[in-house]
Amino acid sequence: MKKNISILLAVLMAVSVLLASCGGSGEDPAVTTAGSETETTETVTEETIDLPADLKFDGKTFTFGVVDNPNARNSIVMEDLNGEVLNDAQYTVVSMASDRLDINIEQLVMTTGYPAFQPASKLILAGDDVAQIMNVYCVDAPNMMTNGYLQDYADMPYIDLEKSWWDQGVNESLTLGGFRYAAIGDLSITTHDLSYALLFSQGLVAANQLDKPYDLVNNGSWIMDKMNEMMLAVLSDANGNGERDAEDIFGYLAAGKMVTPNFLIGAGERTLELNADGVPEFAMSDSRFVSVFEKIFAITYDNEARFATAEDSDVPSECRNMFIGGHTLFCDCSFFWIAALRDMDTDFGIIPYPKYNEEQDDYCSRVSYFMPPVIPSTCVDTELLGAVLELCNYYAMLEVTPAYYEITLKGKYARDEESIAMLDLIFSHRVIDLGDTLFCADIRDGFIASMYKNNDRSLASTLESKVPAIEAKIAKMMEAIK
Repeated sequence: MKKNISILLAVLMAVSVLLASCGGSGEDPAVTTAGSETETTETVTEETIDLPADLKFDGKTFTFGVVDNPNARNSIVMEDLNGEVLNDAQYTVVSMASDRLDINIEQLVMTTGYPAFQPASKLILAGDDVAQIMNVYCVDAPNMMTNGYLQDYADMPYIDLEKSWWDQGVNESLTLGGFRYAAIGDLSITTHDLSYALLFSQGLVAANQLDKPYDLVNNGSWIMDKMNEMMLAVLSDANGNGERDAEDIFGYLAAGKMVTPNFLIGAGERTLELNADGVPEFAMSDSRFVSVFEKIFAITYDNEARFATAEDSDVPSECRNMFIGGHTLFCDCSFFWIAALRDMDTDFGIIPYPKYNEEQDDYCSRVSYFMPPVIPSTCVDTELLGAVLELCNYYAMLEVTPAYYEITLKGKYARDEESIAMLDLIFSHRVIDLGDTLFCADIRDGFIASMYKNNDRSLASTLESKVPAIEAKIAKMMEAIK
C-alpha cells in the first residue's frame, strides 16, 4: 500500500527540491549501490534503491513516449527550470537520473488526440525502437496486448514493485493472466491528476450546522446515507423562482458519466474483478453491487440533489463555477482541476467518496481513464529500461510527489492542514476498475453512462444484452496474452 506523507516529510522533501534545483550535484545520498565498499545512510525515506555501483550506459538515449490530454499533465521531460514547483521537481528527477546512469533522457509526443493505439502501433510495426516506454491511453492496452505489442514488466531487471515508490494498490489491477502490462509509480503524474475526490464547501457546512466532513471520515461514519442527509439539508430555491436552476443551492455536482463509477468505487465495488487466474469477470450481478447501484440513483435522482449540467466533460466548467459561487455542498473533482478553484473566496475541503455503510473497511478512491506506461515489443535494451524506470520513480517519490502535494494545497486551501491527511488517505486507497478504464468504451461509456443519463435502472436486463459481447472481447484478449 502506498506510503503516507506527513506534513514534516512534505516540507523536508520540498526543501530537497529547492536544493536540487539550485545547483546540486545530481547525486542522491539515499541511493545504495550494490557492490560498493561503502553505503550511505538513508535520512529521509525508509527505503533505499539498489543499483550496481558501476551501472552506466555511456551516453545512450532513453525516450519516453507520451500523449497529450486536456485533463492531465503528461510531460515527463521538462525543458528547463522555471520556478514552478512541479515543473522543477520533474526537471530535477530527469536530471538526476541522467547524471546517475550517464544517459540522455528525451520525450516523444506520439499523439495529441484520442486514442494512441494507431500512432503507437505504427512505430512498433515499423520496428522502430524510438520510444522505450509508451504512456498510452488505458483503452489502448487491450488492443496492444491482443496484437502482441507489449512486453511483461516481470521480465525487466532492477524493477522492484514492492518498493514504496510503486503503488501496490493500483498495480493490483494491472496484471492480466499473469502478464503485467503496466506499473504505476510516483513518476506517473497522470494517475495523480486523474484521481477523483469530493470537494465540500466549508461555508455551507457551517451555515447549515452540518457535521464536519473530516470528523465523519476519521470516525468511519462517512457513508452514502450520511451524504444524502447532508445534501438534503442544503437544498434551497435560492432565487425564489420556484424552479430548479443553476442559481439554486444543490447537494452535489458532477459530470453525468462520472457519478456512477465514483460512487461504485467509493462503496468498494467494481464492474470487473480479476479471478484467481487473472481473468476479468463481471461483478455487476452481485447483490451488494445491485444495492449500491440502486442507492446511487436514489441519492442523486430521487431527491433532486444533483444539478444536471449541459456539459459532460470530465469536470464541467459549469460545475466548477457553481461550486466557486457557493451553489453546491459537494462537487466531484479530479486533482488536475483542483487548481482551477484556488481563487475561491471561501474555503473548501477535500474528502474521499463515502463508503456504502460503516461495515465497509476502507474508503476507496477512483483513478479514471488513465495513461499506463507500457513497454513496447520494440524495446531492446531492457536493462536500460529497468534502471531508468526504477530510478526515476524513486527520485519522483522524493521530488515530484511532495511538489504535487504543494501545488494541490496552494492558496486558501493550504490553511486547512487536515486536508493533507485526506490526501494521504485518498492516494493510499486508490482503485482502478477495468470496466472504467481498459474496457471503458464497452462498460462505463458503453452502457453505464447512458443508463445514468436516462435514469434507467434496469440493470439485469441491460447486462443480459451487453455482457456476452464484452466477455467475448475479453476472452480474445486473454487468449492472445497466453
